[in-house]
Order: sequence, then C-alpha cells, then structure tokens
Amino acid sequence: MAGKTRVTCFGCQTRRTAEWCALDDAELALLDRVKQPREREAGTTLFDQGAPCAGLYCIQTGLVGIRKLDARGNSTLLRLCGAGETVGYRAFLRKSDHLTTAEMLLPGRVCFIDRATVRALLTQNPNLGLRFLDHSVRDADELAQRYFEGVTFPVRTRLLNVLMVLYERFGGLDADGRAVLELPLSRQDLAALIGTSPESMSRNIGRVQDEGFARFEGRTVRIDDIDALMRHLPAS
Repeated sequence: MAGKTRVTCFGCQTRRTAEWCALDDAELALLDRVKQPREREAGTTLFDQGAPCAGLYCIQTGLVGIRKLDARGNSTLLRLCGAGETVGYRAFLRKSDHLTTAEMLLPGRVCFIDRATVRALLTQNPNLGLRFLDHSVRDADELAQRYFEGVTFPVRTRLLNVLMVLYERFGGLDADGRAVLELPLSRQDLAALIGTSPESMSRNIGRVQDEGFARFEGRTVRIDDIDALMRHLPAS
C-alpha cells in the first residue's frame, strides 16, 4: 500500500515462529516475490466457509477469528489466530473447500500466498509440510484441551482462564499501574470461545465482579489484583 514500508520475508519478525522458517534463502526469495501483503480492516474476511481454497494467509499483525456457520447462518467463534500463524492450510491439505470462515477481529496486515506457489514450495522442501503437520497436531491438542476444560471446569474458571490468556496477548497496565484489557471480541464470541451460552457467561461475569477479580466496562476489563486471579486458576 502507498505510504507503507514494505516488509520482506527476510526481515519479517513473525516468520521465525511460522511454518515458513523452514524455507532456505532461494525458497524464501520466491515466497517474497509472489506474496500479496494487504492491510485488512476489522470485520473483513480472508475466506468464507464453502469457498474454494485459493491459497494460504500468513498473519503479520492483527487478530483473526475462525468461525463456523450452522444451517441457519448463525456464527460460532472456534479459535483465535494471531501474528505468525498461517490460516487456510487445512483446506489446502485436504484439497477441499474451506469448512470455516476467517474474519479479521482486529485490523492488521496479512500476506496471501497462492495455491500454486505453496504446492511448489512443499514439493521442493518437505520440511515445510512437516511444519504444517506439526501445526495440525498442535491445533488438535488445543481442541482436546478445550474439550477437557469444558467438561471438567465450571464456566467461572473457564472465563477467568480466557481472560488471563487474552490479557497476556492484548493487555497492559493503565496510568495507575493496574492491569487492563481491551477485549478484542464481543461477549457473544467470548461465550462461544469458553463453550457456554451468552446468558451463562453474563451470570458468571457478574459473579467474577462480585468476587472482586475483574470489572467489566463495555469491552474494557480491569483486573485490580492479577495475582489473586491467577491463584484461582487450575495448574497447567
């Protein structure tokens, strides 16, 4: 984009934690030539459920929500993807249409890599494919952990846990040195993320506030005693 400094794949900081770190210099130069970086606004989609897989999307900055639509068109947030993650790879590996929708929840920069280039890089460098396989396994482990938490932890505990995860990624300290978090997602999405109904989550938000763990002011969450909150979370 005009007015934006172009970041090459060689200088991209997020590449170090992405699958593309498996590429050698020649392969990285190819990726750098063909990638299509774009600034994306919140609310825009990278791909839609049911659409053909045209390639992969590497997140440089911002936050992407992976959603699933039911037969009535209702959307459920399944997971969050941030800087350094690649989305769309499952449909690519399955050689199928996308089974989910990827939506920008926070504005950011995303690089698109077309299908033919990804196929060529996988042929040249099998380690890239192993990286995507590892990514798939980690996603499956995360899903299993969330299922475990859903059937063993009460909603209150799951809510506190997600708040801490979000705080670690998006939170900070206010002028008084107290922990504060601007939620990057709606309360409905927050409820879906912890596997409960919006009504149940609202009741538990009230409980968390009554207990003094956090105060909710719209999308702003203030945590007065973060150490006390962490003591009420289950050990990892």
